[in-house]
Amino acid sequence: MKKLSALQYEKAKNFMKNYAQDIDLAMFEYLFEDKPIDDVIKILETYQNDDGGFGKLDYDIGYPYSCIKHTESACRYIFALDKVPAEHPMIKKMINYILINYNEITGEWNNLTVAEINDYPHAPWWGYSEPEIFVPKNRKEMIEHFDSNTNAAIAGILVKYNSLVPNELYKKITDVVIEKINSGHEFYQYELMSNIYFANAFNGENRLKLLEKLMGNGKLISVLDGNWGTENAYKLTLWINSPKHEYYELYKDAVIKNIDFLVDSMENNGGWSPDWSWGEPIVWEKVKLKIKGHLTFEFLLMLKNFDCIEY
Repeated sequence: MKKLSALQYEKAKNFMKNYAQDIDLAMFEYLFEDKPIDDVIKILETYQNDDGGFGKLDYDIGYPYSCIKHTESACRYIFALDKVPAEHPMIKKMINYILINYNEITGEWNNLTVAEINDYPHAPWWGYSEPEIFVPKNRKEMIEHFDSNTNAAIAGILVKYNSLVPNELYKKITDVVIEKINSGHEFYQYELMSNIYFANAFNGENRLKLLEKLMGNGKLISVLDGNWGTENAYKLTLWINSPKHEYYELYKDAVIKNIDFLVDSMENNGGWSPDWSWGEPIVWEKVKLKIKGHLTFEFLLMLKNFDCIEY
């Protein structure tokens, strides 16, 4: 595997310091420079609204107020921090917001997006349209309709903080996700990302059984795009994030290809750009810089985990 040179790392660090959003910079400083976790949490709290939900954290959505999609992005930072206690006020408020918005009839979350999103710049795939009223006739129909994208990741944060969730409701929520994973459904890329967050929230045998369904038999590679780029790298970075991962050996060739790609494709300014785009050029350039900061943090962490940085 190739390694990021000391000069490349310095460029990447300078890019983070100069251009990344405060939360991505804080995560970088926490994981690379021993920034106190409490300082990172304080920055994350600035994105939380009075209702307990989060805003501004999904860079594809310009809407600054609460919705489940923004809140899912907050959950991903919390997963990465790993050590935020359940009794922290930020967590209690967030879990309350998540539970209030859960729809027991569909097994999914209301307010994934909200109508006001359309009043702000946003990626076309997150534009709001009035949802159809769905009432499943039976359990089978409910599981078939369930969309793992975002919903499974939100369920995962409830697994992590299950002490804050009533037992009966916890079982209802997690059973839907588990049944979908076990249903034989062929998940597309973003469903897989959310499902893997859900699976990794468990410990021991429960986690391994879910990962086997999601990652066994080399199926991850089949859902990657044909053209290699930062989008594929981002997904694989989240799926196989360490040489200690149970499925590293199975996906070793793809991981090495990923790491070599990252080392070779870092830009002269020290960052990595998304290979996708949306919106008018002026809007996109602002959004692109935010995404670039987040990708650069995620890719540096991947390289660090695989000991592929020369400091």
